[in-house]
Amino acid sequence: MIEIIILGIIQGLTEFLPISSSGHLAIVENYLGIEEPVALTAFLHFGTLMATIIFFRKEIISLICGLLKKESGALKYLWYIIIGNIPVVLFAILLRDFIESTFTEVKLVMIFLGMTGVIVLLTSIIKKGEKQISLLSAMLIGIGQMFAVFPGLSRSGLTISAGLYAKVKPEEAFRFSFLLSLPAIFGANLLEFREITNFYSPVAHISGMFISFVFGYIALKILRAAVQKWFHFFGFYCLLMSLLFLAFSI
Repeated sequence: MIEIIILGIIQGLTEFLPISSSGHLAIVENYLGIEEPVALTAFLHFGTLMATIIFFRKEIISLICGLLKKESGALKYLWYIIIGNIPVVLFAILLRDFIESTFTEVKLVMIFLGMTGVIVLLTSIIKKGEKQISLLSAMLIGIGQMFAVFPGLSRSGLTISAGLYAKVKPEEAFRFSFLLSLPAIFGANLLEFREITNFYSPVAHISGMFISFVFGYIALKILRAAVQKWFHFFGFYCLLMSLLFLAFSI
């Protein structure tokens, strides 16, 4: 049960904060010898998916209502979400085997974590923009999400950073980043559940899901506040973790 709690907390916090869940899971598996079974992974991811839906429920409901009323703003926003998801879908299909092979290369994962750190850190020198999401910024954020399929490259770190670089208003970059992620996360989670062949402990699965939900929701609240002023501090953390891991692995 202790392992379930640890994995649930890590999944919940690192899935949304720009510090890479895959990078931290690599550290946990390497040093603590904790492995995440397929069934548990699916439930943990479902927990963070539900955290996203609950956290952005007002935005999701507003978008759905706008689409039902055929409002131009809602239709345009949905179009941007679709455009933003095209790169990651194509990337995942074309390079699936190569992407999966990188998950076992711990040093490469930590190098990618360091790259996340640099990208996030550099947002500190960018003057805050006031733009809303446009076709161009949606494409740039989508490209960030595309590269985040590699372990160690934080999805929220790359997508929010891309939005900030494109001069998108910080709050809007945060919002679009996660609304953009919903189709991809839902699809990936569905595939995970289809691969489950054995539920070794329903209680453990549900407990892990609840823990990842709670900590995922907390992480979203932290990130919403951070994106306004101290988002770049996460870059220091990623870079430090990467350098320390690589230094001790030599």
